[in-house]
Amino acid sequence: MNYLAHLHLADISKTSPAGALLGEYARGTVDASLPAALQTGIILHRRIDSFTDAHPLHAGRVQALPPPFRRFGGIITDMMFDHFLARHWCRYHALPLDSFVQQIHARLQPDRYWPEAMVRLVSRMKQNGLLLYYREFDGIITALSRIDRRFKRPTPLPHCRPVLEQHYADFERAFLGFYPQLQHYVLRQALGFAG
Repeated sequence: MNYLAHLHLADISKTSPAGALLGEYARGTVDASLPAALQTGIILHRRIDSFTDAHPLHAGRVQALPPPFRRFGGIITDMMFDHFLARHWCRYHALPLDSFVQQIHARLQPDRYWPEAMVRLVSRMKQNGLLLYYREFDGIITALSRIDRRFKRPTPLPHCRPVLEQHYADFERAFLGFYPQLQHYVLRQALGFAG
C-alpha cells in the first residue's frame, strides 16, 4: 500500500503515523534504540506490505497488467488502491478526507529519528497536498510519472494512463474487496502489539 493507506491504517489501529511512514525507509532489523511507537509502526508497515503483496486481489491486478507494466505492477496497484481509498474515503473513516489529512499533517512533526528523505517527503506532502491529490485519476498519473524519476533508467510508468483507464473498474472492484480484509488484519495485529 502507499502513503494514504499506511496513514489511515495507523490511525484506525492507534499506532504511530510517523512509524507508518518510517517503514518506507527502515531496512533490516528494526533499530531497538528507536522509541517503541516507531518500532511498532515499522513492523506494522512491513506486515501490511507482506499481506498486501500476497493477497490474491492485489496479486491478481499485478498479473493482469500487460508487459512492460507488469514489472512495475506492485507500484501501480498500490497507487491505484490509494486512489480508490481516497475516492471511497467515507466508507472507511468518520472524518472527511480533508480533515483527516489536516490532522495527520499536524501530527507529523520531524524529529531526530527521521531520515532526511522522510523529512523531505512529509514536507512535500504538506506543501503539495499530496494525499488529497490521490482522489483524482490525474493525480495518480502524475505521481507515477514522478516515481519514474527515482529509477536510474526510464520506466513505462509515465505511459500507463491508457492501461489504467482500461483496467480502472477492475482495480476498483479489487480494492473494494481487498481493503476491508486488510483493515481486519491490521486491527488483529494491533491487538497483538497492545497485549
